[in-house]
Amino acid sequence: MSSKIRFGVFGSGRGGSLIGNIYASGGEVVAICDRRPAAIAQNKIQFPDCKDAAEYSNFDEFIKHDMDAVLLGNYFCEHAEYAIKAMRAGKHVLSETISNITMAEGVALVRAKEESGMTYALLENYPNFKENLEMERLYKEGTLGSLVYAEGEYVHPMSEQEQNMLAPGERHWRNWTPRTYYTTHALAPLMQMTDSMPTKVSAMASFQPEVAKGTALRTGDAAAIILCQTNTNAVFRITGWAMYQPHGSFYRLCCTRGGVETNHSTGKMRLCYNHWCVPEGKEAFSEYDIKWQDEELGKRAENAGHGGGDFFVIYNFIKDLENGREPYWNVYRSTAAASVAILAWRSVLNGNTCYDVPDFRCEEDRRKYEFDTISPYPDENYKVSVPCSSKPYAPTKEDLAKANEYWKNADYLLK
Repeated sequence: MSSKIRFGVFGSGRGGSLIGNIYASGGEVVAICDRRPAAIAQNKIQFPDCKDAAEYSNFDEFIKHDMDAVLLGNYFCEHAEYAIKAMRAGKHVLSETISNITMAEGVALVRAKEESGMTYALLENYPNFKENLEMERLYKEGTLGSLVYAEGEYVHPMSEQEQNMLAPGERHWRNWTPRTYYTTHALAPLMQMTDSMPTKVSAMASFQPEVAKGTALRTGDAAAIILCQTNTNAVFRITGWAMYQPHGSFYRLCCTRGGVETNHSTGKMRLCYNHWCVPEGKEAFSEYDIKWQDEELGKRAENAGHGGGDFFVIYNFIKDLENGREPYWNVYRSTAAASVAILAWRSVLNGNTCYDVPDFRCEEDRRKYEFDTISPYPDENYKVSVPCSSKPYAPTKEDLAKANEYWKNADYLLK
């Protein structure tokens, strides 16, 4: 392995936007793969450090390139297949979205990682927001007591224009994604803050089809609310990708001695303790501005995207590879989070049934799901295994006509 971790980037849109963080973290980009040469050219203009990177339009050729790791920045619903190919080709993998969109893919991904011996990590950036790192620090110092209940919300309402610009074409993955599937931004911070694993899941959806008008969305749901039991007997309440107000990401830890949360209005950290067990040197209630725990790295992260999370995920991945460590967001935590997304949707469709979340470290759990290919994403004939809406919904001719107006100039889209 060279002195720098050599990356190949698959997908010049979201993947390309992360190139600067690779260099800022001490790595380098030696190859870029995208079916659009103009997109690769744009990456090289934006990030001159990678001007000599090899260019590919075919993944199977790209994966033969001499490199250490692959950053997967392709479509949300297509990561597992390429992660498996990369690991079998002797490359470490950093996957930018949900690890798998079927349970069978999760099993195959775990087996490929174990058989290949390569490193797999999820590029889930929200746990690395400075407020979430501060909540993690507070919880792990032990003064809050045992976790009872936690909340995580990822709320991102979109206008008709924004939805259509981000999802050009009727088969685009964003138009077929159930509200529970885009859930790691809400779930992953809670898992990391408290070092917890989900063990059971159930969910309900809020069907509000006005949020889909004028778009090609195949779901009329505005949100899904998910409940998870954890291995510590606590309860998480999380959202998938929710479309309501207020817009933002919010987190809360409620414990036996105290609690902490992000203040929706001010962005400050709100910390409180039961008056009978206030730790020495602390106040029963306080609100304060949040600072990076590592000032030097925080400066590098500030302009990196997604609240600094984009930088820290790549930085940590590179350091893990350099030091031979297993990433925190390894294949087992990643597939557990994906199982929550998948099984929560089954709960919605099946009368809010509660499902056990499998532990894919166990072969017995893998065998239960190794042939489970149920998916809400359409094949070339628009056929799906399960609907992506909690109640029957499809865009009207008028909706599609509006969407098509936006798509006429959609060549700009890089992801």
